[in-house]
This record gives sequence, structure tokens and C-alpha cells, in this order.
Amino acid sequence: MLIILGIYNLLTSKYHEAEAKDIKVNMTFLLDLNTLKMKIYEFARILGILLDNAIEASSECDEKIINITFRNDSKNNRQLITIENTYQNKNIDTEKIFEKGVSEKENHTGLGLWEVRKIIKKNNNANLFTSKTDKFFSQQLELY
Repeated sequence: MLIILGIYNLLTSKYHEAEAKDIKVNMTFLLDLNTLKMKIYEFARILGILLDNAIEASSECDEKIINITFRNDSKNNRQLITIENTYQNKNIDTEKIFEKGVSEKENHTGLGLWEVRKIIKKNNNANLFTSKTDKFFSQQLELY
């Protein structure tokens, strides 16, 4: 239980950070974090990076929105964590952003998503799907 409090603390901290930048955050919890199918420190690292990126990207938009969903997909026996946010650069390359040293942001190392991909690769029960629409950039973490 104590470990799970760390995740809630991370979410609370990122929520307040987004709120301070006038970003509307919608959060849906349909998943018991005690049942996570990933080491908690790896999950926290991934979640922190994805939320930092979502806050950064949506803060530059006229309409600032982040939607975060935690849910079970019992039909496919997986847990889904989806983070979607408004974004400006519609030409963003959803593959290139995972390369080491690639960053859309000034004075950033471009290691965040590279590190996320590294963690995903070493877990044989995890996938990350990145997609975009005209309005939202989306990262969906799937844990089997």
C-alpha cells in the first residue's frame, strides 16, 4: 500500500503542476494500482516522463487538456494507462521521438522517451502505443 501512495503522490504533484499552467486535467480511475503488472519504480518512471511531456505539450496550446485513464481490459487480460493531451506540432514523428537525444523542446536532453522505450523493452509484458489525431497526442501503456 505504501508503494501505491507514491504513485498517487506523483499524480497529485503532476495534477497541481498542470493546474498551475491552466491545463484542464481529466482523470479516470477504473484500476486498482495494487494489481499493477510492473515493478512500481519502473511504472512511476514511465508515468512521470509521460505526464511531464503531456504537461509541456499542452501548456503551449490554446486549448490545454490532458486526459488520463487507468482501466482494466479484462476481455484481453491487460491493464491500460492512457495519457492524451492537446499539442501543437501536428508533424511530430511518433517513432523518431523515442530515439536517444531527440527532443522537441529547447534545452532538453531527449532522454525521457528513450528511457521509457528501454524500460518497456526489458518488460516482456508491456507495450506502449503512440498515436495522434488532429486534437490529441496519445500514449497508451498496456500491461499484460
